[in-house]
Amino acid sequence: MGKPSPQGRILRVKEGYNPNSSSVGSHIPLFLAFVTGLGLLSVIAANALVALDARIRGKGVHARDSEKD
Repeated sequence: MGKPSPQGRILRVKEGYNPNSSSVGSHIPLFLAFVTGLGLLSVIAANALVALDARIRGKGVHARDSEKD
């Protein structure tokens, strides 16, 4: 038989989180975490503003529940 085919060799090794993907594809988990945190912060801020408005008007935090009656 003939000569055996030459073996391939490793030229370079990349390390890190998913190094062979595109830059956008490797940042998707970061984008999802950012959007989740932003949603949580907006809910907290909205609740704080409602409580502050109720306190300024002197009606207490549960003022909207008593106005319905």
